[in-house]
Amino acid sequence: MESYPDAAGPRYSGDHRPVGPVAVEAPSSVTVVTFNLAFAEHVTEAITALTRPPLADADVILMQEMDAPSVERIARELGRAYVYYPASVAKDGDDFGNAVLSRWPITADEKINLPHDDPYHQQHRIAVAATLDLQGTPVQVVSVHGATPIVGLGARLDQAETVIHAVEGAAPLQVIAGDFNTSDPGSLKQTVKLFSDRGFQWASEGVGDTVDSIIGGLPLDSVFVRGLSPVERGVDPNPSGSDHQPVWVRFAWP
Repeated sequence: MESYPDAAGPRYSGDHRPVGPVAVEAPSSVTVVTFNLAFAEHVTEAITALTRPPLADADVILMQEMDAPSVERIARELGRAYVYYPASVAKDGDDFGNAVLSRWPITADEKINLPHDDPYHQQHRIAVAATLDLQGTPVQVVSVHGATPIVGLGARLDQAETVIHAVEGAAPLQVIAGDFNTSDPGSLKQTVKLFSDRGFQWASEGVGDTVDSIIGGLPLDSVFVRGLSPVERGVDPNPSGSDHQPVWVRFAWP
């Protein structure tokens, strides 16, 4: 399976935010959504989900399992700026990677290569970090897609540690979210402990399972935060074109 280990790219970006008066007041809250779209096969359904409650007010959308045309279409139809990096080529022949879509300007971004590729499919995984300008205040958000449990819990904790280390000190306000593939017993607890030990709060605590599988519900998707206070959170149970249910967290603006 082809991978993209180059930290510089491929890279895709665009800005489809509406042209008009720029708001001068800081927001009262910021809503972040993390959404694994399952090989980006059902973009129309995803756009429908992202334009109805509870996701319609999302300021930041962190996506996984995306290809460039799908990210471009979602950003264009929702009126968002975006940056996207593929990690590898999926089994369907399309690129497979992570994106950040934002209501606010994206002033910087980077691809974070994660260690421990899948030993059977050699599938590479990454995180994508983007710095947003919220009325003069930098906020860093990171879209993460960890490996499946086949690599082992230690390897996936190493991937999470790699992300935390890569963004250390980059901004006082940080949100790290995505599909951490925490399906095996104890893995979610260990992942939460790792982030907690590094100064992050589990902002999506209590939302429950995010994937329905043949073995039951699985809590694969999480949101972690530093510097912002979560005030409301949930999983969108409505059909969204994916086996993952989008997770949303609303943060009070400091």
